Amino acid sequence: MLMPEAAYHLGPELGRAVNRMDFFRLFKALAFHQQCQYFILSEVAGEDEGINLQHPHALHNLPESWLGKTNGRSVGSDDPSVLQSKRSTAPFSMDLQDHPSSLAGASGAQAAIGVPLHTLAAKRYCLLMFGDTEQPQHESLAVVALDATLIFQRYFEVILSLDSISGLNEREIQIVRWTSEGKTSAEIAIILGLSEHTVNSYIAAVLRKLHVVNRAQMVASALRSGLIT
Repeated sequence: MLMPEAAYHLGPELGRAVNRMDFFRLFKALAFHQQCQYFILSEVAGEDEGINLQHPHALHNLPESWLGKTNGRSVGSDDPSVLQSKRSTAPFSMDLQDHPSSLAGASGAQAAIGVPLHTLAAKRYCLLMFGDTEQPQHESLAVVALDATLIFQRYFEVILSLDSISGLNEREIQIVRWTSEGKTSAEIAIILGLSEHTVNSYIAAVLRKLHVVNRAQMVASALRSGLIT
């Protein structure tokens, strides 16, 4: 029997979610409902790859002060939480006292809850939540997984699928995002470790794909489509 108290009542907020910030709030609220202070939604990459916290589709509320422990970008594939995310096809929970994870940082979290998620394009994602909570029973995990799946399905429909339609790759989305924050090509080149010429080439490709003629229109188009927030 499913445990109704484990359910997070999405209400009309789910239907009104149209950009990454909306989904950030939904996943954060779901985590808080499970007495988890922190969450990460990330694509599950290859066997030898970790979790890239700067991936355009990754969402998390980890404090900036923790990111130095993960090189500001990724968590290694040998981290217990990452390993479990790769191995599991069903919702799971972990005792972080027995399996310390760098993703939990300095929070002192006692447990982690994970929900494997999938897109129609067969890409694998996982929602990880960390907090001072008891490990949920199987019935509660099933309800949490249902809520997470409903939010993720909407996230795919209005964000991930649009990214696919736009034809922009991960690097191009990163450059659009930095441009939206007022960075010049030279500044973006330094941030991403590229040459200024390469950055300008990426921008030219994005202009063609989005059918716009300048950077202002590029940013406006990306904002309207939800590619950036």
